[in-house]
Formats: sequence, C-alpha cells, structure tokens
Amino acid sequence: MTRMLLPLLGVLLVAGCQDTIVKSLGPANNEQVKLLPDTLRFQAGDLDNVFDTRAWSLPMSSATAKVRHRTFVHHGEARVTIADAAGDTVYRQVPLEYELDDVTLAGQPGVWTVTLEFIGARGRVDFTVRNKP
Repeated sequence: MTRMLLPLLGVLLVAGCQDTIVKSLGPANNEQVKLLPDTLRFQAGDLDNVFDTRAWSLPMSSATAKVRHRTFVHHGEARVTIADAAGDTVYRQVPLEYELDDVTLAGQPGVWTVTLEFIGARGRVDFTVRNKP
C-alpha cells in the first residue's frame, strides 16, 4: 500500500506546484513603452507570476517628477525605483498601488534611471513619470 501512495503523493505535489512556474515579460503581456524627454509611460497586462526587471534612461530637465500609478498587482510585487543624474535614489515605491499620484524627492536634473522590478507579479502595471516644473 505504501508503494502506491508514494507515487500518488508525488503527482499531487507536482500538480500543486504548477502555479509556481517563473515567467518573464513576453508578448502575452502586451508591453508598451513611451519614452520621451521628461516623460516615461510603461504598461503591461496579463501578468502571471512574472519575475523580471526593466530599466530606462530618462532625460529629466527638472529636479522633481510626478509619478502616476494606475497599477493593479493583486499577487506578488512590482516596484519602481528612480535615481537622479547623480545616482541618488529620489523615489522608491513598494508596492505599486492603484490610483496613487506621487512626487519624487528633489534630485539632480540630467539623465535619470527608472527601474521596474517584478517579483511574482500578477495583474497589470501602468505608471507614468513626468517632469514637475
């Protein structure tokens, strides 16, 4: 009897772990990026256990930026970090939230780095970074 239970237990464990397949952003997520001086907008949908990172160089003419989130990540985490031209962190949002309008700390104008990290994220991401004159 024990010999029959062990394979059955193995099948049940594997079936229960199907939810843990690690995925990267791909075509199914309909990733869209709008990158212009002083403006970055990123959108991706149908996230399903996504572990990935995206980073952009954003020319920023002002010392602060407005950050607008219309993100809905219902499982896992997605976070945005923004570093100014000197490399100092001026913004870090964990977790991304729906209908959150925020402002970065004051930083050095120039080329800023915007990094988006996905850690087991499910849902959709939509955020915009714009200069705040």
